[in-house]
Amino acid sequence: MIADNRVNTPLDELEIGHVFRSPGRTVTETDVVNFCMLTGNWIEIHSNTEYSSKTRWGERIVQGQLTFSLISGLLQFGPAIQANYGVDKLRFLHPVKIGDTVYATGEVIAKKDKDDKFGVGTFLIKAYNQNSDVLQRSEWSILMLRKRADLEELMAQATPIFKD
Repeated sequence: MIADNRVNTPLDELEIGHVFRSPGRTVTETDVVNFCMLTGNWIEIHSNTEYSSKTRWGERIVQGQLTFSLISGLLQFGPAIQANYGVDKLRFLHPVKIGDTVYATGEVIAKKDKDDKFGVGTFLIKAYNQNSDVLQRSEWSILMLRKRADLEELMAQATPIFKD
């Protein structure tokens, strides 16, 4: 699979049905502990080896929100994206374990103009593991620039001119 994970197309150029695909990223012990530290989410299923060995999964599992957070790095949203507009129908379908490799896809499922400059693209986002199990599924609505000219103007204004 060739990664096509840079979501930076203006809304008017997005095609319904196009699927963005990410490379993989292995979730490590360090990721889980750092996420515990950052969020304060020390729930025992994530942080206590003895406790989690007695659970349904028999081992610690990765926080669902950590996996959700990794998706926005796996599917890289560029400057055409202006804001997260909302997430709907989020489901945690399969546990992620330390050592699993996570991949993500984002299928364009809807487009809606807001005005002449902005619109909302909706993506069906799925996270998978190395066994092709679907880990998470959700619909992300993203506020986007509609036209390439607006993106190019923004980039010209936001990028410094380097003088030699």
